[in-house]
Amino acid sequence: MPHHLPVLSRTSVIAISFAAMVLLGGLLRQTGAALGGMLDLTLTGAEARALLDRLTPWQRDVHAHATLLYDGLYPLAYGAFFAGLAVRLGGAKARWIALVMLGGMVADYAENIVQLLALSGRADWLDAKTLLTPIKFALTGTAVLATLVLSVRAGVALLRR
Repeated sequence: MPHHLPVLSRTSVIAISFAAMVLLGGLLRQTGAALGGMLDLTLTGAEARALLDRLTPWQRDVHAHATLLYDGLYPLAYGAFFAGLAVRLGGAKARWIALVMLGGMVADYAENIVQLLALSGRADWLDAKTLLTPIKFALTGTAVLATLVLSVRAGVALLRR
């Protein structure tokens, strides 16, 4: 592999970040199923408050720990995987995809902070989810879609050889 490619585009980093993304995504899904939902999937403050009101104190604690542990690492895993794969397949021209993914990760972490404040009862800034959650999904979705396009193009190029 050429030395000029960033660390994220190394095969080992892509493989490890993929495995971490799948594992953490599964843990988040399992936690959400056990609790009856996760705040990450609510799009508005009102929806988040409705879910929060249904949670017992023990469930709020479990949710907070899942947000800290699993969702604290999840953006790093999916960000590293998709950004690394995009740069690996598209070279320097694909670095914009990594920047878009970074924006989505920042929105995800901001959303996590808002949710942790609400879960702990320290502050109710859940109305910020009306902006943060769609931005998170839009930016990460754009980066994922662009990476998939690069993957298809790379696959077609391999088949034509």
